[in-house]
Amino acid sequence: MDSACMRHFSLLIGNETRGPLTEDEVLAMISEGALTADTPCLPEGAQDWVPLSDHFKFGVTLKLKRSKPVSTEVEEEIAASRLDPDTRRRLLLYALAEPASVDTFTQVQAMLALADHEKNLSSTNRLHQMVGYVALGVMIAVGLVAGLSRGIGGDILAFCSGTIIKEEVNSRKSLQQLRSELSHFAELKTRAERAVFEKPVGGSPGLNVLASRLNIDPYSSFSLRGQVDTAPLTRKIAVWALKLDADRRVYVLREAPSPRASELLSAQAAILDEVLSPALNEAGFAQLFAEVMSTFPSATFVEAGRLRAEAEGMRMSGLKIFIDRVDFRAQAASTQSAQKAWSDQLLAFSERLKALQEKVYAMTSPVARGQRWSAFSSGQGAELAAWMLTSGAKEARLNPDGTFVVTAISGINADSLNQVIISARIAGDTVFFPWNSKHLGAGKWASEPMAKAFLIDRERYKVIDKVTAGGRTYYTTLQTGTHRFVYKRNSPQWLYLALARDSDKDTVFAMVDEKTYAAAIKGSTITPSELAKFSLYPKAEESLRPDGLYVE
Repeated sequence: MDSACMRHFSLLIGNETRGPLTEDEVLAMISEGALTADTPCLPEGAQDWVPLSDHFKFGVTLKLKRSKPVSTEVEEEIAASRLDPDTRRRLLLYALAEPASVDTFTQVQAMLALADHEKNLSSTNRLHQMVGYVALGVMIAVGLVAGLSRGIGGDILAFCSGTIIKEEVNSRKSLQQLRSELSHFAELKTRAERAVFEKPVGGSPGLNVLASRLNIDPYSSFSLRGQVDTAPLTRKIAVWALKLDADRRVYVLREAPSPRASELLSAQAAILDEVLSPALNEAGFAQLFAEVMSTFPSATFVEAGRLRAEAEGMRMSGLKIFIDRVDFRAQAASTQSAQKAWSDQLLAFSERLKALQEKVYAMTSPVARGQRWSAFSSGQGAELAAWMLTSGAKEARLNPDGTFVVTAISGINADSLNQVIISARIAGDTVFFPWNSKHLGAGKWASEPMAKAFLIDRERYKVIDKVTAGGRTYYTTLQTGTHRFVYKRNSPQWLYLALARDSDKDTVFAMVDEKTYAAAIKGSTITPSELAKFSLYPKAEESLRPDGLYVE
């Protein structure tokens, strides 16, 4: 019968409760005649006592068939402490136990009882021998001395018999005391065997501990979500038969751009605005020329009036001739003392006209636009690109619809949007735009703290050491006037990994299973998802001492 399926019973024999006993043990006691059909029994899990005959058959034809049970560790321990047949026979022979109670003795208890009883028997036997010799001498004396009173011999025999009876009474008292002691110790041992070593206290779920120990870096605990509108830029370059490359990115600087970086960004925006502006027409030229003419140096000289009259209705094609006329008049005026000051003013005005001429050329000639852009790219543009490369900015690609997500950055607000830079490629050249650039549409953005789960998942703990706790020897004992009974038991051993991050000054201990403990190597890292499976402790703990057990 499988021991896992075998029923257990408690028996009430006299005023003593025995058990729980297995079915095989109860059948053995019935076979030996130690139990009757009326013996009260309590099946395991039941609440009421019932006659033994409710569960077992009694009769002369009872035959027991037992199959060898599959032993468990507990049953093997019980079997190791059971009486062997010879010891059992001697206990019954010496009347140290009744058939119904002999199985309450363990092998150790029985040997102690037998040793004590046999010691008493040896003393009694020696006394009996001595009394026998004395009685033999007395009887011889009685036979030799006829006529002596029989009362003297009777008194002597009575005295010897009284001594023997007294010794027998003391022996039974000692046996009863020993049995009481053994019964008490058996109860202590049973409680000690059933004592439960609970899981060490002080541990917390791994994820909770990791969250409480999380180091939040203000420069890497936020995310930026948004959408960039590059439609205005796309339309501007389409006029010149250009398209944006697919490689568009967003950069988030750790801090605001330096003054020099801001200057370079502004310069690039200006040159880009110039080379991407529509081709200049006569109306546009007239507006630009009017702005320059507003700085014409007025004078009372006739020459001044003639120059202003020549400027009226100026067209782009006549600009160079007008510049030559201004230079000639400035040269002529410089030879006259009265017009010396006006001559200097005319030279300055001429420089403004020449700048306008360059601008007109750039705005009307694609070749000129390309030359101006190339000149910027090889100078200030290269400096700007080098600064962006070494700025340590966190970058992310824009999706086709312009959306993006940049994680592990510092928080962004309306006052720090200048830390957000957008890059695009035009005809192979990279250009950088501040978030509020006029070449871009109004973008959407939202800055928010990153979820703790994301931050925790980035952390790595290293195995500093492998530690065990527990495995301590505990005991329960009974000390009497003549004997000392001891039962020992070891506490369970718990396995820990001592863990710490590179920046930690303290250590946490993860209680792990045998497989994880065996696979762990000092110096290796463990991810938070792995640690979340275990409980974490501030130190390696062992089970608390259960009641009834003491530390050796």
